[in-house]
Parts: sequence; C-alpha cells; structure tokens
Amino acid sequence: MLAITGGLCTSATDTLNASTFLLPASLLIQKWCFRAFVRMATLPKDHLLHKLVNWKRTCTTKKHRGPLQNLASLLNADTKVMEKIQSTGQDPSKTGELPFHIIIPVDKEASACKAENATEEIQVFTDGSAHNGKVGASAILIRKNRPDRTLHFHLGPEAEHTVHKVELVGILLVLHLIGTERCTATSCSVAVDNQAALKAFDSGLRKPGHHLTCEILLLANQIQKRRSKRLYLLMLRWTAGHIGISGNEKADREAKKAVDRHTLDKEHLPPYLRKPLLINPSAVIRKRNNELNSKWKQGWHKMERGKRTRKIDNTTPSTKFLKTISNVKLSWEDASRIVQLQLQHIPLNKYLHKFKRTDKANCPACSEENKTIAHFLLHCPKYAFERWALTKHTKKRRKELTIKTLLGDLGLAIPLANYMDSTGRFRTKIGEHPQSQIGNSAQENNSR
Repeated sequence: MLAITGGLCTSATDTLNASTFLLPASLLIQKWCFRAFVRMATLPKDHLLHKLVNWKRTCTTKKHRGPLQNLASLLNADTKVMEKIQSTGQDPSKTGELPFHIIIPVDKEASACKAENATEEIQVFTDGSAHNGKVGASAILIRKNRPDRTLHFHLGPEAEHTVHKVELVGILLVLHLIGTERCTATSCSVAVDNQAALKAFDSGLRKPGHHLTCEILLLANQIQKRRSKRLYLLMLRWTAGHIGISGNEKADREAKKAVDRHTLDKEHLPPYLRKPLLINPSAVIRKRNNELNSKWKQGWHKMERGKRTRKIDNTTPSTKFLKTISNVKLSWEDASRIVQLQLQHIPLNKYLHKFKRTDKANCPACSEENKTIAHFLLHCPKYAFERWALTKHTKKRRKELTIKTLLGDLGLAIPLANYMDSTGRFRTKIGEHPQSQIGNSAQENNSR
C-alpha cells in the first residue's frame, strides 16, 4: 500500500511517481530542504551566493545557527566536489551548429538497419554499465584490417553518478579515440544507445552533467580543426542496445569490465578524465530520496496502522496499492473509499463511535454489536443481494471472499467500488454529514 498520512489520499488521476512514497510531512520537509541546498551547492563561482554557501558549509557556529547552516548540515558531501551549473546557457544563435551530425532513427528496427548499412571507415561504439552500486563506461573503435582499440573508465559509486553522466563519459572516450587516430581524412560514426545524451547537445547546457557535454563539444571542435573539412565527417547515431549488433555487444562487455575498476593508465585517457570527476547532484538527491523512503518504510512497519495494513497486504508500503486506486475507471470518491477501508478510517459506526459521532457502535440494519469493516463487506444480511455480485467476481478469480482478497487484489477494485456504491451506505447529500445518514438509517429500521 502507498504510504498515506494525515488522512490524505491520492485520486485516480493523481500523477505521483509510482517509484516513490508519499512521505509524512516531517520527512517531506527534509526532502525539499536537502534538495534546495544541493541546488545551491551547484552554483558557479560567478554567482553571488557561491562564496556564502561554501563558507556556511565549513564555518563554525559561535552562538546560533543560521538557516544556511541548518541546510548545510543535511549535506555530508563537500560543496567543492559538487558539479557546477552555469549561470548562463548556450547562445541560442549557435543552437544546431555542432561539429558533428546527430541521427536518431524512429525505432529499433530503423536503428538496426542503419547500423547494418553503415559505410563509415571508422565505427566506434560506447556503452555504460552499473553493477553492485558502481558504474563504468567503455568505448571500442573498430576499423577494417586493424585491431580494435578500447578505452575503459571507472567512474565510482552509483550514489555519485547517473546513467546520463556515464553515457557522456563514454562519448568523451570515443572522441579521444578518434582524435588519436593517425589518419586525418576519414569518416567516423559513433553508436550511442542513449537518446538523452544525444539530445543534450542542442539544449541550453544548464543541467547536471552538462559540463561533460561542453567538454565533448570543445574536443570535437579541436578534432575538426585538425582534419580536412572536405573529407572528415563525424556522425553520432542512436543505436538501440541489446538487439544483436556486434559492436554494441562488445562495448557492453567492456563496460562491465570498467565497472570492476578496470581502467587504463591516466596517460591513455582524455585530459579531462585524468582528474577526479565531480559528484552529480541528481545522484545525490536520488540517494537521499531512497534513504527517506527506507526510513519511512521502517517507521510504517512499526506503527499500529502499518501492522494492520500488513495483515491485508504484506508488501506494504509499495506501489501495488497506488496501482489499485489509479485505475482510470475509478472515480475520486471510489478511490478515497478504498483508501479509507485500507486504513480502517471509514465512517462506519464502530469508527464513528470512538469520536462520539454516533450513540452506538451497533449495525443499524441487523443490530450487530460492532459495525466493523468485515461485517459491512462480508456478513451484514442487509447487503446480501449486493454482495452476491461481489462474490461472483471473487469466484471467477478462484479466490475466497475475504478482507485480504477484496483489499489486496488489484482486479477487485472496480467490483468493490460497485458494491459500496450499490449499498448506498456512504451516499450523502450536499452539506450533509455521513452521521446524519446513519441516524436516518437507524430510524428507518426502528419504524420497521
């Protein structure tokens, strides 16, 4: 079940990312404060706040800590090793003026066809890999009648680098291989299996990892000046991975070697990669979000509400419940009621009696002592006819009619919503509290 706090629930049209939890307010504040300071840590030297942010990170407190010092305490890493984002973006008039051509086929089939029919004299393939929390990149240059040339680079822990950054490092290795080739007049094609890395060259270059993009453009321009403009041609082409292209498969195997710290001597690498790489802020934020999600998950398991929901679905908190209530056929009201059933915070007499919203906890239809969720869904004789359709759906799925089945099976969300709607138990008029309906139901039963 998705972690829900303070009675807040998500509707069917909610656009929350399915890979994250809806954190409690305290953890959510920590998340956004951490995100804010990481963004300030990426400010370049020409920004007015750069010096102040770095000073607050290292200064000692004499009396009272200021807001920046409180934010700085959330970040364990040094701000000096964080990637910097430029204050000004790329000149719009130079957009599209690249020292190479970029080709992105429409689909995998077209990509495979382009790779098979490639006529360039030099073909270079690059790939990145992540394994056991570490990342690495590789590049392999293939030329007829000559041995293959390979470069490896181990970036470091996955908590400090992203896949996008790994792909850009691979392109930088590729250009270094091309620049060190002896032949100056030739055509080259570079196969990249990441479209985002190729599209970054036509952007404003003001995002994490774009310092590598700027270095790639600088190196490509230097190579172009040394080569003959009539005969030299450099092409960057998107090539889908894992579709049987031999060059891609070789690059993938070499990238896995790079993950295992297989890196050549520094003198064989591009000058930009001979010094330690800066930490990617997106990776730092991702690591922090994972820590907060793990912290909330552990706290949820210890809470009484979490223990109750785990009896229904032992995978909680997870994205399974979010998928259940995100069905496009569920209305906002239906999704909200299912959430209330999961949390056992639904306006039945037993729950309302705790807050003195009703005189008794008995069922108004059959005088059962406690009007519980199990009684409403499974046993109350008043809703036997409506329950027949719900029982029919569970039999089709070869399951028994239980609370765990009704609230833990994704396929029973619509029948469950139809059952609650058909009973009319939670229908209220505009401005009328559910308690008034309960009182009306009790009066009807007494008159009978």
